[in-house]
Amino acid sequence: MAEITKRKYQWPKNSWTILDKIVRAWYTAEHGASEVTQKKIAEIAGVQQSQVSSNKPFLQSIGIVEAEGLSLTDAGKRLGLGLSNANIGMVQQGFQQVIKEDPVLRDLVDIIRGRGSLKLKDFSDEICLRTNGKNEAGFATGTSIFTAILTNSGLVELTGDTLRPLKQRIEEEAQRREPEPSRKSKLEEPTAIGLKRIPIAVSTSSVWWIEVAETPEAPEVEKFLEMQRLMFGNK
Repeated sequence: MAEITKRKYQWPKNSWTILDKIVRAWYTAEHGASEVTQKKIAEIAGVQQSQVSSNKPFLQSIGIVEAEGLSLTDAGKRLGLGLSNANIGMVQQGFQQVIKEDPVLRDLVDIIRGRGSLKLKDFSDEICLRTNGKNEAGFATGTSIFTAILTNSGLVELTGDTLRPLKQRIEEEAQRREPEPSRKSKLEEPTAIGLKRIPIAVSTSSVWWIEVAETPEAPEVEKFLEMQRLMFGNK
C-alpha cells in the first residue's frame, strides 16, 4: 500500500469568501503603480490588514503566494486574473495548477476519481490523515476551502454532501489521451461526384493527386499508363 503523503498547513483564519477578495486585490495591487504592501492589498480588498497578514501563511502553503516576499505565484496570478475578470476558464486553470503542485490536493482528487464519489465527512477524514489533524485551529475552515478549490477547478462537483468527479472533465481528458481517429485529408476528397482521388508519387518529395472513376475500365487504365510513359519517358 502506498504511503500517505503528509503536509503541515498554516490553516486560514477566514472563509474562501474573504480569501477570494484578498487574492483579487493582490493581483490588482501587483499590477498597480505603487509598491505592493499588505496595507495596500487590504485597502483594495475592503478587509482589515490583519486579515491579509493572518491568511498569508495559508495562501503561501497552498502555492498561491510565494514562500518569500509579497508576490503571487504563477498559479496565483492566473487565479487573480480569472477572479478579477470573471473568467471561469482562467479561474479553473489557476486552481488546477494549485492542485497539481500540492501533493495533498492532488491525492484528494485522485481519491474522488478512484472511488467515484466521496462524502464530505470522509473528505474531511482524508485531509485529517494527511495534515496536522482536526484539533488544530482553522482545520474546518481549511477543509471548506479545500472543497471550494476542488469544486471551482472544474475537476470535481459537489452534489448535496457528496463530491464526485466532473464527468465532462473526465471525458475531455480521456479524449486527449486517446489518439485522434484517422480522418481523410482534404486532398483525398474528390471534387466531383462519382470519382475518387488517388496519390501518384512522382519523386521522393512530390506527390500528384489524380481523379479517376470508382471502377475504371481496363482500356482507360492502359491509356493512362501510356500517357505517363509519353510524359516521363521509358526507363
